[in-house]
Amino acid sequence: MRRSIDHDMPRTRFKAPRLGAFCRDENGTVTIFALMMFILMLAAGGIAIDVMRYDTQRSQLQYTLDRAVLAAASLSQQEDPEAVVIDYFATSGLENYRLDVDVEEGLNFRRVTASAEMDIQAYFMNMFGVNALTSPARGSAEERVMDIEISVVLDISGSMGWNNKIRNMRNAANEFVDTVLELNEGETERVSVSIIPYNSQVNAGSTLASVFTLSDEHDRSNCTRFDPSDYNSTGIDPDDPIERIAHFGYRYRNSYTTFRTPHCTTSDYGAILPWSNDADDLHGLINSLNANGNTAIDLGMRWAVGLLDPMAQPALSELIDAGAVNEDFEGRPYSYDEDEVLKIVILMTDGENTSQHDIAQGFKRGPSTVFRDPESGRTSAYLPNYDLYYWHHNGNYRNTPYGGSDAEPIPWPELWASYSARMLAGEYYYYAGDWDYYYDLRYDAVERYAGANQADANLRNICDAANDTGIVIFTIAFEAPTRGQNVMQHCASTPANYYNAEGIEISEAFASIAASINQLRLIQ
Repeated sequence: MRRSIDHDMPRTRFKAPRLGAFCRDENGTVTIFALMMFILMLAAGGIAIDVMRYDTQRSQLQYTLDRAVLAAASLSQQEDPEAVVIDYFATSGLENYRLDVDVEEGLNFRRVTASAEMDIQAYFMNMFGVNALTSPARGSAEERVMDIEISVVLDISGSMGWNNKIRNMRNAANEFVDTVLELNEGETERVSVSIIPYNSQVNAGSTLASVFTLSDEHDRSNCTRFDPSDYNSTGIDPDDPIERIAHFGYRYRNSYTTFRTPHCTTSDYGAILPWSNDADDLHGLINSLNANGNTAIDLGMRWAVGLLDPMAQPALSELIDAGAVNEDFEGRPYSYDEDEVLKIVILMTDGENTSQHDIAQGFKRGPSTVFRDPESGRTSAYLPNYDLYYWHHNGNYRNTPYGGSDAEPIPWPELWASYSARMLAGEYYYYAGDWDYYYDLRYDAVERYAGANQADANLRNICDAANDTGIVIFTIAFEAPTRGQNVMQHCASTPANYYNAEGIEISEAFASIAASINQLRLIQ
């Protein structure tokens, strides 16, 4: 029987010893370890490089964002804050970033918050499953005005008596005062409010007359006027005399009558209330206002801006010393360069500028052409065209006034406080025969010193001057005609600051303005 032979037996027999020898052989172990360490070191170095690239990108991203929000948050920045931030990133050289910008702002503050992200491709960390790193950056900047000075200019002309306009205006102004004075909750008063009512006149009142210099033709009333050149600048110098409106009866100027109603009230009715933080005083003035007279918007605006100009600081300091203004307002009106001060005018009208009247300069002050003998009281009139004196008691013409050297010229203010223009001319010159002078006195002595067009020009000029200084002007055309709307639109610092209101919408306009001021409490 033939035996089969297993040819694999020798191979099986020698396999085990060779495998054991291979396992016991230590040649090449260090090389493997070194290779493993090299791979680990390469990975660690690569990770460090990726991290350095990430950190460099993150730093650049944060630096760009910080500069952007600081520029955008500045209250002097005229461009849209979000657009400013985007522009900074666009010019930074960064690409493929994700940017989110949030802007909060009111009249007294602006806060810009931004966040950005940017991906960077990983060169080495992708070996561990990390394909990209995201660099985050976040920043916030805020500029806030700490002190607020407000002038509120209120129309009290005759047309405000129609359609409940004066009542609606009072309600709106009272609500506005309450809202803005809420900002004064704290140890220091931050908000001062001046109320400037106007019709054909602005009554400076006894308070301002005590610290501003008014011309001295008379002291019976305190209404003022300004020259056209005065509307080209914002300041009113307390030491430079402001011209008073004469004490005369404009309404009865063409009637043959003695003095009746003064063109400017002799009381403090409707007088300016300057630099107040007293809600009761402010409400008291607002609630006392009634509708009467013509419209001189430019006069109201001139005083409103003047009470915000730093030239008025000495006047305010005097009122503090007299106890009429809160001592926290020392130093106001602040300089236009103060970073944390906001100056605001709210100007409203329901009409348009009309003519403004006063006694002509040649008949307004000083000695008149009418003489009185102090002993007898008899009068005589000087006739300029004849260089003679007319004696009224006997109708004689003489070279000297009755009473001779003892005769005294009657001051013009005394005559205007006694007669209408027609009666003054008639009593002293009708029978004298100097007809040129008679007509001058009757028809030209009471003059229109500013017509509607001049008043519009004055208003535009003072608004331009105020806007140039940084004063923020809000305007409200309250059921006003087209010409009134046009000057209100011109005066507003921005189109958004102009309101066209009807009826109770005036409350919404004032509330909108107040809400802008009061969006956030002032921060110490």
